[in-house]
Amino acid sequence: MTVRGELVRYVIHGSLRPHDHVGMRAACVLSMNVAVIFYSLYGGTAALAAAVAQGAEQAGAIVRLRRVADLAATEDRWSRANERIRAAREHLASVPLAQRDDLFWADGIAIGSPARYGAMCAELRRFLDGSRQPSGDLAGKVVSAFCSPSAVQGAQRATLQATLVSLVDHGVLIQAPARAEMAPASSAARRDGPPRASPDDAPAELDLAPARALGRRLALFESRTRG
Repeated sequence: MTVRGELVRYVIHGSLRPHDHVGMRAACVLSMNVAVIFYSLYGGTAALAAAVAQGAEQAGAIVRLRRVADLAATEDRWSRANERIRAAREHLASVPLAQRDDLFWADGIAIGSPARYGAMCAELRRFLDGSRQPSGDLAGKVVSAFCSPSAVQGAQRATLQATLVSLVDHGVLIQAPARAEMAPASSAARRDGPPRASPDDAPAELDLAPARALGRRLALFESRTRG
């Protein structure tokens, strides 16, 4: 099944098909809540988010997949990119918007951002800054981060590090990405160009295995901290 099919299946039916080889490990996770919250302009980060959600559910967690709202309307974007953005918006229309309650509900949180300029995107920054609570409601929760590929050398690593540093202010426990998750492969990036972002070809070019592994490790790490 395609990544788009998996994303739609998750949103409509509330579950993703588990893999047999993680069945025994899934039994170790008891009702762990994982929120996968992302922003995606062209669809690449959304594909990774769906894979992270799949991995967490394979490990036995209860998962919420949520997207962060745009800051600017599609019509305000660069004209040559409008069609690609519009197609991605239609593709993601069935994914619920993230709310502060999703952060409070979750035991583990995965945050996904495009690799823009080596920093967390403004949309996620606004969402997290608006979610800051003096009472420390996020303290002790396990958090990890992921981002889509970039042709700019070091942009992914810088984005992940900046995202995790921002989250430390909330008092969370960091589940650092593995080396493979710091630089997910894509054929577009290997061609020295930005990853193509149309819903048809961007997900197919991404290696989603590290994202699934991140989701599984996040759920299992949270289960160990609670155990």
